[in-house]
Amino acid sequence: MKKLIWALRVGIVLFGACLVWEQVQLERHTSQRRTYHQRRLQRSTAATFKAIRQPQLSDFPAAKVEAAQVWLHLKGTRVINEATPLHIRKIAAGQRIQPDDPHSAVYHHQMTQIYSDDLQDATNSVIYARNADNTVLVAHSRSGQRSQVGPVAQNVHTAMPAVQKMKISAKPSATLLKVVQLII
Repeated sequence: MKKLIWALRVGIVLFGACLVWEQVQLERHTSQRRTYHQRRLQRSTAATFKAIRQPQLSDFPAAKVEAAQVWLHLKGTRVINEATPLHIRKIAAGQRIQPDDPHSAVYHHQMTQIYSDDLQDATNSVIYARNADNTVLVAHSRSGQRSQVGPVAQNVHTAMPAVQKMKISAKPSATLLKVVQLII
């Protein structure tokens, strides 16, 4: 009989130890799960903050920033309507100024054109070439309309437009960032 009582006592102790072991394992699992959910929540919160962060000039390609600097330098601080985007077009060296005119002059350098869709702006285009010394050559284009000179109409784009060398300032500003964001 004593053996039976001792066997029951040992069984009860082992059964209690198993219950405690299961409880410890369950708590460890829930704490790891909670930690996993907390880490996941932190990552989603960090992603939210990253999406809300204000854009900076360093977020944009250098070509867009340079184009915006040239646009601001020539157009002044007047920023075009935010509903009207700016476009960039590369012009290869040797391309005709007036593609439809076989007698048109050609660009001697690779040029970049920045233009807007703003129909109210008569000078909605800027054409420039980048130099290695932080300056640009700006081609001052004239009107694309034909003018009457004597009995024959001549295209004003048959001659190379006047080119001016300009130093572009690299100081960042809110207006520059605004113009960079308008470029498509």
